[in-house]
Amino acid sequence: METLFTYRWLLGALSCLLLPLLGIVGTRWHWWPYTLGLVLLVAALGLAVLLLPLALWHRQWLAALPPLLLLMLVFPFVLRGLTLPAIHDISTDTRHPPPLTAAARLRSASDHSTDYEGEALARRQAATWPTLGPLLLPYPPEQVHRQALALIAKRGWALTADTTTDNERLLEAVVSSRLFGFRDDVAIRLTPVDTESGVYTGVHTRVDMRSASRVGKSDLGANAERIRAFLADLERH
Repeated sequence: METLFTYRWLLGALSCLLLPLLGIVGTRWHWWPYTLGLVLLVAALGLAVLLLPLALWHRQWLAALPPLLLLMLVFPFVLRGLTLPAIHDISTDTRHPPPLTAAARLRSASDHSTDYEGEALARRQAATWPTLGPLLLPYPPEQVHRQALALIAKRGWALTADTTTDNERLLEAVVSSRLFGFRDDVAIRLTPVDTESGVYTGVHTRVDMRSASRVGKSDLGANAERIRAFLADLERH
């Protein structure tokens, strides 16, 4: 009887890890909608919250480890969800955000629209990330274009568009998250500017970037962090 009791503890503890693992694998391989993967994760969290204090009370130290590990891994994401606004579309230019032209063709009917939500979204972004803005580089667009392509390839993003007009260059790419495989769309716009006279000479390049999630109300800060990190690397190059 005692052995069976111990096995039940271990089975419950292992479920705290197996349920989210199943949700991640099934969502990433498109076995079911992402909402089911999140439901499995939430169920595992609920089980962990119930099981951890009981395991500690009964001194089942081995059974306490999996729920404790899960809670420690998920806590930073829960904290972000509670402290960050429910935003899934971030842009360095909130008046004229880079267009997600290729993304509009790739997204399904159940995904978010690629249309920018306007001033309300811009105000929420500015309140949380007030320093997020365009990057001005003292190089011609051709050079910045090559550097941006190299960084996209280095990050393993899937390039979906590379277009050039008289006044600007536009790159688009798809980014997949590491765990669930959620897809976000990125647009990078390169505009030639002359900071002194205002005449387009191609001496300097203004870099605007937009990153938008296809699903979910909140990106937990992922899009803003992606833009910040990319522009920082581009500036160093």
